[in-house]
Amino acid sequence: MASSPTSAVTDLSAALVMAPVPLPDWLIILPIALCIGAGAVLMMMRHAIRYHAPVAIAALALLVVLDAAFLCKVATQGPFTMVMGRWLPPFGIAFTADLTGGLLSLAAAIVALAGAIHAGSDIDASGRRYGFYPFLMLLMAGVTGAFLTGDIFNLYVWFEVLLISSFGLIVLGSTREQIDGALKYAVLNLIGTTLFLITVGYLYAIFGTLNMADIALKANGLRETAPLMTLASLFTLAFAMKAAAFPVNFWLPASYHTPRIVVSALFGGLLTKVGIYSLLRVMVMLFPVEREELSIVIAASAALTMVLGAMGALAQNDIRRM
Repeated sequence: MASSPTSAVTDLSAALVMAPVPLPDWLIILPIALCIGAGAVLMMMRHAIRYHAPVAIAALALLVVLDAAFLCKVATQGPFTMVMGRWLPPFGIAFTADLTGGLLSLAAAIVALAGAIHAGSDIDASGRRYGFYPFLMLLMAGVTGAFLTGDIFNLYVWFEVLLISSFGLIVLGSTREQIDGALKYAVLNLIGTTLFLITVGYLYAIFGTLNMADIALKANGLRETAPLMTLASLFTLAFAMKAAAFPVNFWLPASYHTPRIVVSALFGGLLTKVGIYSLLRVMVMLFPVEREELSIVIAASAALTMVLGAMGALAQNDIRRM
């Protein structure tokens, strides 16, 4: 009688750490927790909209302080990582703070704080009642999470948070022009996030992990270049759609001029920068060789984005479209 084959069992007990996480390492997730918590509080205060602006401004001011604090920690002690659930990488979900992510998180918090202050004179009572400030806090949770994540799938999750909150902001007012711009914005960005998700699944099939640091190590030992080039090309296309780079930038001029002025300012200062940061992080950390091979394509896309963007601005007679 033939014996049944034994299946390989992976012992994960060594990856579970029972020691408590050092208190300073919790600093990396406090900005995200603050944004989500403040957004939840504002949602529960929907019948007291006169308090929305003070609460949001106070939360964003605290966010600036927290981002400045962990940026100082990174500048003095170097990058640090926190893994949720006490599971060591690559099993646990990692948040990583480095100098680039810290600087961009701080800049985003300052932009959001300025936007929240200006919104007091730009967003009417109807806009506040229908959730401008909660959507703003959710938007900042997505932006901060994208800048600080060390996990590819987590980056996709934060992109979805960005999409949901930005769609809520762009339709505030519910004018015909806003709805038209919101539909174009949502459809094209949904295509981009779907492409991103497909690429993440392909990446997991190749490497068996979604941790960025682990992928970087395994990519160096992978001899087959065709899968890596395919991954790099798909990531470049997905992030180019998020960054509104040529030739997939046609959704931006069709939608960014439709919402309130403060919303357009927030979108211009935050959203496309997340796409550019993600492209830099993935291509520099994970696919440096493929980045060199795609450098001509990336450079041509950047140059055409600048030139055609300037030409399109010259053809407009509306300053918001410019």
